[in-house]
This record gives sequence, structure tokens and C-alpha cells, in this order.
Amino acid sequence: MLSSILFVFSEGCTWRGIDQPEVAWNSVYQYYRRWCRDGVWAKVWEQVMPCHKPTAAVYGDSTFIKVQRSGLNAAGGRDSQAIGLTKGGWNTKLHAAVDGHGTPVALLLTGGQVADVSQAEQLLKEVEARIVVLDKGYDSDGLRIWLFERDITPCIPPKSNRTNPLPYRKASYRKRHLIENFFGHLKTFRRVATRYDKLAETFFGWILLAVLVKFGK
Repeated sequence: MLSSILFVFSEGCTWRGIDQPEVAWNSVYQYYRRWCRDGVWAKVWEQVMPCHKPTAAVYGDSTFIKVQRSGLNAAGGRDSQAIGLTKGGWNTKLHAAVDGHGTPVALLLTGGQVADVSQAEQLLKEVEARIVVLDKGYDSDGLRIWLFERDITPCIPPKSNRTNPLPYRKASYRKRHLIENFFGHLKTFRRVATRYDKLAETFFGWILLAVLVKFGK
């Protein structure tokens, strides 16, 4: 059953494309759906690579994931399934934070039209770090105050329209490539690079599976 799920995951094919005559594709799909619904992948992630532990620095950002036409007819409406309309069409946005080793410590799924800064507190609420490195899209007084109140130093370049630009650690900011590398690793898997799933929890299952395959030890 697991090998069939990994086959669909790595090849990016439909469930009917499972190339094992002795396995019913619908049974494999139902097992996968049940595991996503019950939070099995998240529990495995926490057991294999615990993310709720203190770290020196955390690097955060988001990436767009194109939603294929087969995933647009979402139950309960697209908004409820983390699908939103952007200039580039229908997209899902994956918000993530990684530690100094490039290992994910927080993941969050929203519609593509959602602003990064609006999800920062939700993404980082469980993070314990001395410094958080984000790009200028997260530059807001409210977020900076929230981080300072948690004894976390923000490393965020100021937006060009700030009258009094705030300083930031450029040496720390240079390591922000870690979060970009993380997204690049995830998108080597076709089921993550493009969203075919109607349900957010089903697609998020592929993201967690990608994390386990790529970063689990």
C-alpha cells in the first residue's frame, strides 16, 4: 500500500496509473485519504524530525503552487480549500520556516492571494528562535513588535517606502537561501510542484510526505 502511494507521489500520475495489478487503485486512494484526514503524516513528521525545539535562527518565506484544472472543483468552495486567484491564475501558497540546517520547522497552506505578512504570526507561533529572517514583504511594525515581545530579533529588510529604514543583519540575511533551497527540494516531486488535489488536507499530505522523504533521517 505504501509503495503504491510513493509511486503516485514520485511519478505525479493519477491514482488509476498505479502499475500493480494486484492492488486496487481506489483502495490505495482511500487509505491515503484516511491517513491525511487522521493527521498520520503530521504525526510521523513530528516523530521523525521534531520541529518544536529551540533553534538559533529561522528563515521564512512562501511559494506559489499552480493548481491544475482537476483541483479547482473543490468541496465547500475554493476559498475553504486553500485555492485563490492571483495574476498568474489559480494558486495555492505554501508558507514555510526552516532552521539553520534547512529543515522545516513550520508549514502552512493558504490560497495564493493571501499576503505573506498576514500569516507570519500563525506560521511562527510555535517557533523558538533567537532570530527570524524574512524578506521585505514581511516588513510591518506589528510583526516586529510581536517578535520582540517573544524575545526574537527580526531580520527583515525595510520596504522602500519607509521614511526611517530600520537596520537588519545583512550577514544573517545572506543565509535566506536556505528557505529557497527548501522549496526547490520539495518541488522536485511532481505531486508537490503542481496541485492536482481538490482538498487542502490531501495536498498537504503530499507536502508532508515530501518533507519526510527528503529530510527525514
